[in-house]
Amino acid sequence: MIDNERDLFVRTLEELYHLERELEELQPELAEAATDEELEEFFMAHGERTTEQIGRLEPIFDAIEGEVEPGPVESPSLDGLRSEREDLVDDLQDPNLGDLVEAELGRTIERLEISKLETLLTLAQRTDLPSEVVDPLETTKAEAEDGLERLRQLTL
Repeated sequence: MIDNERDLFVRTLEELYHLERELEELQPELAEAATDEELEEFFMAHGERTTEQIGRLEPIFDAIEGEVEPGPVESPSLDGLRSEREDLVDDLQDPNLGDLVEAELGRTIERLEISKLETLLTLAQRTDLPSEVVDPLETTKAEAEDGLERLRQLTL
């Protein structure tokens, strides 16, 4: 139950953490599916960055009063995106079009991450959370914005 801004912060953090864990598994699949070498390299490097982001998020749970543990939270958004991707890839006649599908998924996921991070940063500011919580979120948001821009450049 979400009764206050702190509860919403925790829930959003759990959602972001789960999203990042799912992405950690998805990145190698996207890299393998890519036919463009630069896109493949992006997804491989992004997989490593995702692992770093998870490592950055985990201490935030410890920094929040009340001993919050990162628990599993379903992500209907990500599940829907994965399903849509699979349907599109199955229908493609030209495998090179798959790169556009993979890049679109990547951009959509980056936007979802950015949105969650913006919410977390807003709640952190409103609840006056310490820099040990805010700084990793800001770093992760900057990386997501960089990832989004890189994907835009790769698909031009």
